[in-house]
Amino acid sequence: MLRIFVLGGPVMIPLLLCSIFAVAIGIERLWYLLRSRIDTDDLLEDIKLSLGQGKVLEAMQIAKKSRGPVAAVLAAGIAHYDQNRAEIKEHMTVVGQEEIHKMERRLGALDLIVTISPLLGILGTVTGIIDSFNVLGALEGVTQASALSVGIAEALITTAAGLIVAVPTMILASYLNSIVTNQVADMSKKSTELLNVLDAGSDF
Repeated sequence: MLRIFVLGGPVMIPLLLCSIFAVAIGIERLWYLLRSRIDTDDLLEDIKLSLGQGKVLEAMQIAKKSRGPVAAVLAAGIAHYDQNRAEIKEHMTVVGQEEIHKMERRLGALDLIVTISPLLGILGTVTGIIDSFNVLGALEGVTQASALSVGIAEALITTAAGLIVAVPTMILASYLNSIVTNQVADMSKKSTELLNVLDAGSDF
């Protein structure tokens, strides 16, 4: 493995850094997003039950004790239950945007790694081919064939390394983005349901 890394040339160093960052960001984001996933249907039912009994404080405590963006948005709505629908919705929207920002944090870095890793591989390919042509230009005998093979190896290895970093990172980024998308859709749905409950029970 070390021999392959050395044969790849200096471009392998930034590619290695890209792979380390991708793994670190992926693990952190997976932990954060999966940890925040809860059964929001049960959460909303518990909140509805408390609100139906006029126990607004209890409904607030249920929402605040739960993890995740949906719970945070519902808590924001309950906190302003005595305002009109438009004002409640505005408060929930503000909190929702904050939660989306938290979920999308560092996902842009994964997209950047997906973009630059193949480009770094291509850069290594170009430099390897340049080295090969330099050897060909100065070729004086069979003894120079090994130098020519080094340039070709650098050209091929960096291209492969760039794709090896980019493809799994792209899959990971796509999976994380799908989690965020589902969470955002769930936030929107549960927010509307809570607004309807608060409208129906405006005399809490």
